[in-house]
Amino acid sequence: MTENLIAQLTETLSHFGIRGTIGEIFEGPLITDIQFQPTTGTKFSTIAGSIKDIARELGVSGIRVSPVVNSTYISFEIPKPKAQTIDFVPLLQSEEFINTTGALPILVGVDMHGKPVIKDLAKMPHLLVAGTTGSGKSVGLNSFILAMMAKKQPEELKLILVDPKRIEFSMYNKQRYMLCPPVTDMSMAARWLEKLVDEMNARYAVFEQNMVRNIGEYHAKGKKMPYIVCVIDEFADLILSDKNVEKQVQLLAQKSRASGIHLIIATQRPSVDVITGVIKANLPTRLSYKVSSPTDSMTILNMAGAEDLLGRGDSLLLEENGTLTRTLGAYAPNEDIVALLAPHRCELEDIDYSGIITGQQIQTQTQEYIAQQEKAKEDALNNGKSGGFVAKIKSYWDKLGKPMQRRIVSIGIAFVMALINNKSSKKSALENATDAAVKSAKRSAKAQAKQAITKTILDSLNKK
Repeated sequence: MTENLIAQLTETLSHFGIRGTIGEIFEGPLITDIQFQPTTGTKFSTIAGSIKDIARELGVSGIRVSPVVNSTYISFEIPKPKAQTIDFVPLLQSEEFINTTGALPILVGVDMHGKPVIKDLAKMPHLLVAGTTGSGKSVGLNSFILAMMAKKQPEELKLILVDPKRIEFSMYNKQRYMLCPPVTDMSMAARWLEKLVDEMNARYAVFEQNMVRNIGEYHAKGKKMPYIVCVIDEFADLILSDKNVEKQVQLLAQKSRASGIHLIIATQRPSVDVITGVIKANLPTRLSYKVSSPTDSMTILNMAGAEDLLGRGDSLLLEENGTLTRTLGAYAPNEDIVALLAPHRCELEDIDYSGIITGQQIQTQTQEYIAQQEKAKEDALNNGKSGGFVAKIKSYWDKLGKPMQRRIVSIGIAFVMALINNKSSKKSALENATDAAVKSAKRSAKAQAKQAITKTILDSLNKK
């Protein structure tokens, strides 16, 4: 199979005037990586410009070509007919992950040669993730969270999970690692980000008192303070619902690294109105799954290419030093996630807030949030039992957020105006037809009266 592929590639390249020799060949779980050394004088832009036609002649899609670092070879990454699924648990038990020494290690997946890709979130210091529906983005977020939980104890790591879809992070509820239940309400998400900013400022005040510069030096003095990781799914929904969110995220992205507070931000829509230049500048490490267009790829990676990925966990990792690595995310089924989370399940009152400077405020806000959720559930049940249609519509309307509400209202006004104009035009046509009929009737009546008068005069003359 590989020999046939090499022969087809060599022949196809010759059709475009590209000649050279084949180097090393790597069989990965997703692609076959063929390293090709073109003849002297061959421009890489010539090969890159012909890649779609080369893929068409080979009968495959999603071929990616890139120069090999510190080499004269060019890498052709050709998709396999059937991709291999990477299981998460074996990677979690691998020697590479067990022996890693990072403060907050996350499992990105495996590279194209099948080797585990493990990165330290504390060094990134934040991660920006993008990908369309079905690209593997949510599965990747789960693997990042589980990897950190596998290396850290609950007193060393605390999580805040923002989940607008209400289903992705529900299984993390009632975990010792959680500072609060998964946040599903957008207004509450903005308040939690404000609390993170307060915690960051409080930590810097403590560092100043202890004459240290970051959380690592604070730990070196034998004092305890947990890392805090905030994971935001569907960042576009959050930032469009409340413009103050962007300011809070910018503050955290700029200043929170030394305080041990880190962000993982994910979005389906990596457009410039969502991922602004300031946010990008402070999130140099980015992971892009398959996106819908080259423009989205340029926004997230500063280069095209992510639109040609294969989906199902296929991704491009742009590291803080500018290195680009193609990876394949690991899949963790729900059964494995539940088994990994089971030992750390607890009730709200058992959550340990020690080391959190604003812990009392956070605990109070958590209790208020839970009370608000319970009331919302109770109202929803009551409305469902009573069949309160108006109450259901109002509840749905409140969840939309102000930008979407304004948009719906403007569309409604435009629709009503169009109906009024349409009715007005119909009414004008009817009035015109009525006026014409009346005029015609008047003309007919005048003619009949004239005929009758003429006949009367003629009859009287004849009698005389």
